Amino acid sequence: MFSKPIFKQSIQANWKLWVIITFVAAMILSAFTVTFDAEGFAAIASAAEGTRFSNILSTMTSLLGSLENFYKLIAVILGIVYVVFTANNLVVNEVDSGSMAYTLSTPIKRSSVIFTKSIFLVLSIVLMYGIIGSTGLVAAQLKYQNVTGYTITDDVRAAAEALNQDEGYISERMYLILENDHAMREAAAVRNMDTEAYTIYLESVINDRSYEEAAAVITDERWDIYKDDEDMEDEDIEITAEELAADPTMLLLSNDALVTGAKVTGLSVNEYQQFINNEIVSLEQETEVAVKEEKTPNEEGTEATAQPATQPTVMVSEDNADILMQLVIESSAKALNMETDQVADKIALIKDPVALEAAMVATDLTEQQIITMANNGMVSSAKAVDEALEFDAEAYIWLSVGLLLLILALSSISFFASTLFNRTGLALAIGGGIPFTFFIITMVQQLMDTSENLEYLTITTLFDTEAILTGGDFGWGLVALGGITFVLYAASNVIFTKKDLPL
Repeated sequence: MFSKPIFKQSIQANWKLWVIITFVAAMILSAFTVTFDAEGFAAIASAAEGTRFSNILSTMTSLLGSLENFYKLIAVILGIVYVVFTANNLVVNEVDSGSMAYTLSTPIKRSSVIFTKSIFLVLSIVLMYGIIGSTGLVAAQLKYQNVTGYTITDDVRAAAEALNQDEGYISERMYLILENDHAMREAAAVRNMDTEAYTIYLESVINDRSYEEAAAVITDERWDIYKDDEDMEDEDIEITAEELAADPTMLLLSNDALVTGAKVTGLSVNEYQQFINNEIVSLEQETEVAVKEEKTPNEEGTEATAQPATQPTVMVSEDNADILMQLVIESSAKALNMETDQVADKIALIKDPVALEAAMVATDLTEQQIITMANNGMVSSAKAVDEALEFDAEAYIWLSVGLLLLILALSSISFFASTLFNRTGLALAIGGGIPFTFFIITMVQQLMDTSENLEYLTITTLFDTEAILTGGDFGWGLVALGGITFVLYAASNVIFTKKDLPL
């Protein structure tokens, strides 16, 4: 069935377009990856909120979200260009030009010719998108090292330079930054934070990572225990970092988890165990305070009310925190004779004595409340950037697989048209028009909020990037794309083998 001469001839006739498309797509994906700016894209997405572009830009606040737009739009259109012209060049163009007559005059069977050409198109697409996907992984690893380890952010780079250590070494031992004042100042400055806020941020990151690593160890231990228990669901066995932070007592039951958590924090096992005990006590105290603050019935059966304080203070709740923060920023900017955006970009300026005084007058907040808000704002912004740069390798691989299956499905449409018709113009109109129409529908869906019904008019919706990134159900869509590919390629082989050709 397979013919080496036909395969070589197919390569010679189409390798230039393959190289161009592969190179352009790989370079664009690399550019998307290495130039990603979490803070900048977040600002753009916020500014575009409520516009026709909000659907596209809202996902660009994370690295994978930014790459999602490449996978849904740019990679698809480049793939369509390749498959449309290559599919037509492989079959109908040779029929239309008469060169197919020469090919079929050789001892090579017609079935071998079409089978080999279909294999060439499939393999070339697989190789193309394998290279493109691998390029994205390499770019992310070289830029952030977030594929195989913790993300290397700008503050880690600054600290590593100050400590004269490897960036990867410091990213895995962030406690070393806490132990060096010079490294602290350099790293904090890069993050537009003062050392007080940066200390809070570092301690939070280190603690989160210790819980994350310990949770993975506990989950592995639980898998060994419950792997044969049919009554236990996967989500019941798995322990997340959030669950462990809410109930650290689980950590005390695993010596391996304690050792792993201690390694992340730079503490000895005994010191880390004491830290966990302190966390447990702190959580219990917070629970007791929350219970006491709830209103309870008094002896007469009515609810007791709190007595007014001699100096009332403004309570900063989640509902009004954003409003108060904006007032603090605006009053601080006015007091410092600066633009509001300048203060918003460097919240540490709020702690300036002049800014603090103005903010206290404008909001009726205490100095400590304003400082706490400033610290929380800086820490939240820094952690949001870290979260945006996180790289879920599994989700990325599924994005790549899904894109590959979509392009294969679109190629099967073009290849089918190329075998069905004997004239290049008609084959291009059908084999190229349908995939391009699918792409245009996808664009319309991105730009419009009321276009849900359009999803039934295109197979591109079977490649559900949102479900892949959020852990939703996307498997059946990929299976459907694979089914379309198999059916149309098989039909193409049958049609070409049995049809009458104008030879």
